[in-house]
Formats: sequence, C-alpha cells, structure tokens
Amino acid sequence: MEFASDYEKIILEIGFGNGENTSFLASKNPNALIVASEVYLSGIGSLLNNIANNSLKNIKIFDQDVRELLFKLPNKIFDEIYIICPDPWPKARHHKRRLIKHDFLKILAKVLKKNGTAYISTDWENYAESIEEELEKTKDQFSFTQISNEGMPITRFQQRAIKEGRPIYTFLLKVLDN
Repeated sequence: MEFASDYEKIILEIGFGNGENTSFLASKNPNALIVASEVYLSGIGSLLNNIANNSLKNIKIFDQDVRELLFKLPNKIFDEIYIICPDPWPKARHHKRRLIKHDFLKILAKVLKKNGTAYISTDWENYAESIEEELEKTKDQFSFTQISNEGMPITRFQQRAIKEGRPIYTFLLKVLDN
C-alpha cells in the first residue's frame, strides 16, 4: 500500500468495524489520509457505502491483517492511530488472542511519528485492565492516560455496550521520543 505525501497527516484506524469512526475521521480531517484496516467484508462494504454516500476521497482500505501492513511500512509514518473496541476475546483461555499486547504496542511505537498519538478503547472492564497492564510494560515507548470518549462518535459496538450498562474505557497514548 502506497501513501501519497501530499497529505498533512496520516491516520491509521485498526479494525474499523462498520466504518463509523473512519468516516468521522475522514470528514473531520479532509487534508489527512485515513488508512482503514478491517478484515470483515460486511464492515468493508459498510465503509465503502459510506465513502460513496459522503464523497469521501481521503480513505484507503487495507483488508488484511494489519500486522502485515505494519511490518512493511517505514518507521515514523502515522500521526495518529485509533483502535476502537478490538475483539475482547472474553474467555480467559482466549486472552492470548487479544490484539493489545506488549509486542504489538512496540510495533505501534515504531510506526508513530514524533509526538504521535494512539487511542485505544474497549467496553470490557477486564480488557481495560489488561490494556493497562500491557501499557505499563511500554513505559519506555509511551506515556498514557485514561481519557473520556467525549467528542468521538459512538460506534455500533459501543452503543450496544452502553445499552448493556458497560462503560467505555479509552486510553490516550503518546509516543515518547526514542
């Protein structure tokens, strides 16, 4: 995947679901390239429909495992990264499948530009605790804080969580100068 250099910034969204947040980012940042990664065809179809309906011209879709993309890219390419409600793999025996792990966070630190940020949210309390534990292991690469989700669109998954009484946990990571 090639990136044009005529954008003010490059934003990556990992696992865009139905593309609600991707479309929001593209509209809010018309001079930015939004790289949207998702493997599920129904979500890709929803985003393509939204792109057409809203005449969005600054989105590129990557439809494979995002790690394949991240390994191929040069360092320090993204200004912002968003990971909204990654699969929580709620059963303890599946926790090893969770995306937000120390090794993955190290990859994110490599592809974020100086002063780059990453936003990670989950609607599962035990995943939020796990994310915080993994972030503690990356203190040499990121500073982080838990923030409000205010100002961001609420995705379909987040709406379901709120309806079920689960709060949204959102972390803001800032890459440290390395």
